[in-house]
Amino acid sequence: MNHPGETCEERESQGGGGGGQMLPASAAKIIDPDEQTIKEFIPASWFHPVGIHKVLARFWDRLPDVSGMLFLTFTLDPKNYANEETAFEDSRDWLRKVFFQLRHGVEHEGKIYVIDAPYCIKVEFHESGWVHYHAIFLTRRFLPKELLAELWDRGWVKVQRITSKDFHYLLKYVTKPDALPAWVLNRKRLRVFQSTKGFLKPPPPQPKTISLKEPCKRASYKMDERFRRWACMGVLRQNGMARTVKFRMPYRDIFDQLVLSAARDGRYKGNGEIIINRKEGLTLWLRTQSQLLKARS
Repeated sequence: MNHPGETCEERESQGGGGGGQMLPASAAKIIDPDEQTIKEFIPASWFHPVGIHKVLARFWDRLPDVSGMLFLTFTLDPKNYANEETAFEDSRDWLRKVFFQLRHGVEHEGKIYVIDAPYCIKVEFHESGWVHYHAIFLTRRFLPKELLAELWDRGWVKVQRITSKDFHYLLKYVTKPDALPAWVLNRKRLRVFQSTKGFLKPPPPQPKTISLKEPCKRASYKMDERFRRWACMGVLRQNGMARTVKFRMPYRDIFDQLVLSAARDGRYKGNGEIIINRKEGLTLWLRTQSQLLKARS
């Protein structure tokens, strides 16, 4: 399967800018090229309401038109499992077997049904913490619900048709970290979206280049540890360059203490971005962090 999703999740996108208004060419001379700013770190993650758009941007232009295509939903009966994590491991493997049977043909009421088409799977979680799956096949063939329920035999199924609009909504749906079950937070990674060969349109040809950068290594942190690290990170920007900085507490807690004074001084650019005094650097931020940590101890 292809796996468009999270890789090198702590790499900050270099694109985009602050929330300030565009200035006319005549006013360009008042822009300080050495201006240094700080803003919240936005990870490329399926579990972040803003960062999910970074993930989707990687393959959004390659999404197919799924209007009228086969849309399947698989849910689980908790009575069949000891816990949510066991249910996930079992159902994920069983789902592959269901698709294998459909690909090779299954007899139902005297007819042979074959669903051999590229597909994608989106993993989501109920508020209870139990997993469910959405699958979209690039076919308009008919599939009896009774046959699918017989093959699934793990809970309940739905057989529907989908529109591209609903597909896009499905992809943009975010399960926030505080809504994830504990067993998910304890994992190092989880594939939220997967697609088989042929589901996504071919990528545009890229010129061959030789990269001198070292291959990106996957983080060894558990997901809850990763979420905490992200929450404590900010992004410093200067001269078109960006680098991350990690605080000892959530970035937002420090930001909330300093944004009002920054706005009064005319240093708040909007969109969560604050201009930092070049001479002071992060001194004020570190001092505020120490005060907050001391107050909480």
